[in-house]
Amino acid sequence: MSEKFFNQNRIIKKMFDSFNLSINFDVTGFLEKEEEIYTKYPGNFLIIDRFPMIINKSMEWFAPLDFCFSQNEQTPKEFFEVEKKFINTLTILSSYSSLLVQSSYYFSQGEVPDFFTNEEKDYLLKMKDNPFIQIISPKELNNYLKLSLRGYEQTIIYLPELKIIAWVNELIVSVFVQDEKYRKLIETICLTEGLYLREK
Repeated sequence: MSEKFFNQNRIIKKMFDSFNLSINFDVTGFLEKEEEIYTKYPGNFLIIDRFPMIINKSMEWFAPLDFCFSQNEQTPKEFFEVEKKFINTLTILSSYSSLLVQSSYYFSQGEVPDFFTNEEKDYLLKMKDNPFIQIISPKELNNYLKLSLRGYEQTIIYLPELKIIAWVNELIVSVFVQDEKYRKLIETICLTEGLYLREK
């Protein structure tokens, strides 16, 4: 096996060890373990959302606010405005730590969606080589975020220096915050970008 492979595994092990969670991990990381972690550490979870509270979606007036991305139909411009808020929030937060990203795209048989440019597709295809990618630029991170914010795959962001893990699923982000002192940082970034932080 290559030196690059061993170095990558050392980085991943060091990252997981820094969280010191009593949760087993393997190649799937925490892709399917959000609820398991939440069950063990419920007080460490927050939600980044575009609404300050959960809304009753049966209300008729909610329909225009319940927009999502569509490749086949015209996506409301409001979607892209909200998407940009999430990208900005997670990009700023990620600037305070080394950054590993994991995507369910690694396990997916699907093609890269057509809305990505060839350069962006090259970034995403790197995920097929390794279930964990060390991100070194905001541009690269944006591609993985778009894949999730637009409802195609789940992305997990690991920020070991902050001891934060974020699960990105469409226009909502579930965040595990191990160190209480970083809650204020997340809240400040969210409010500045026009998003809300609430309890899970």
